[in-house]
Amino acid sequence: MSAEGEGDDAGASPGTITLQVAADQLGVHYQTAYRWVRRGELPAVKIHGVYRVELADVASLAQRRAEPTPPPPKRLVRDWEPYGRRLFDRLLIGDELQARELLEDLVSSGSSLAEVCDHVVVPALVRIGEAWMVGDLSIAEEHRASAICERTIGRLTPSPPGRPRGVAMVCSPPGDDHQLPGQMATAVLREDHWRVHHVGTNVPIEDLVAMAAAERPSLVVVSVVWPPSMPAANEMAAQLEAPRRRVLVGAPGLTLGHLVSLARLSG
Repeated sequence: MSAEGEGDDAGASPGTITLQVAADQLGVHYQTAYRWVRRGELPAVKIHGVYRVELADVASLAQRRAEPTPPPPKRLVRDWEPYGRRLFDRLLIGDELQARELLEDLVSSGSSLAEVCDHVVVPALVRIGEAWMVGDLSIAEEHRASAICERTIGRLTPSPPGRPRGVAMVCSPPGDDHQLPGQMATAVLREDHWRVHHVGTNVPIEDLVAMAAAERPSLVVVSVVWPPSMPAANEMAAQLEAPRRRVLVGAPGLTLGHLVSLARLSG
């Protein structure tokens, strides 16, 4: 479908314009206006192969589009366990599309990313890890599940408008190569209106100190999953401490909801 010609007005009613002109007035591409016609959102008639629309209908659609969209009603989840089980089942067979749709549906229905990660993603990945430890899953299958979650969390990570709560930096200690926990911490902090510098894993401490000096975060989160990395994490935290800066060291079992609550004390 391409934009129509503009020159043939034969048979056109007064007070009408072509769909291309309507699209220009509405500030959208012709194909978008055409989809509105197909869906019945913008009434149109076809005259000599050219769609024409009433000026009043164009003005009405413009007014509807200018009105604020009410937020979707928040769906109260009383039992998270079935969602975690469904995600585990999808991750088990590498069904990325269904896994993504499950998490996107929860977020679009009003659940926070912290809730979704704490109650759905983490339990599913714990079960994946347990299956790998007993030999029911290969390393490739375990990594595939983590990669699916990483990509999905990346898609769901918001960039809320407005002034940020503060500046944060998320990092991991040497020896802890788990990317996903730091990514989830970054996602929930951004959802809570933080400007976050996520530097990933295996970054030399001198480079982290230099970045902290340049970006001046009021909050530093050291993400830890592997218990033997705790001493290195505490040493890293000591080197990153500074006036008016709070350093939080994660630990296995610490929820993202709790992280958000602690972070707000630094905002």
